[in-house]
Amino acid sequence: MAGLSNKKKRELGERMFIEEGMNGKAIAEELEVSEVTVSNWRKGRAGEKDWDERRSEVLSAPHKIKEILLNQLKLVAEGEKATIDADALVKISKVIETVSAKTSVQVVITVFKEFDNWMAQQEPQMAVKFLEFHKLFIHHKAGIES
Repeated sequence: MAGLSNKKKRELGERMFIEEGMNGKAIAEELEVSEVTVSNWRKGRAGEKDWDERRSEVLSAPHKIKEILLNQLKLVAEGEKATIDADALVKISKVIETVSAKTSVQVVITVFKEFDNWMAQQEPQMAVKFLEFHKLFIHHKAGIES
């Protein structure tokens, strides 16, 4: 990671924290920066949501809810009891969907992630270009919603 700029390390750290659920210490070790640096990044820049708030948004995204439900289905299929109230989760998800007149940041992230994975298989160099624009749009969209 020594060859990466601080900007790129921050972007990677942000993704590791928000999408992959890594903690500050693990991110610091992976990116070869101090834990204090990661803590400062985590607080966010002026006018931005902090990483914790953005992680919460991602965890409540439709793709994460689907992942949770699929894990519960696997438990039931293996003869075990579900560990969550799946009915309540589905109901809450439906209400959120119903009251949202606009496409939420979570849905945009889900769609962009799926598209970026597909694009990376088609044309990797173009996928990298799209990724930067996707990040800019998500920041723009998050700013509008806050």
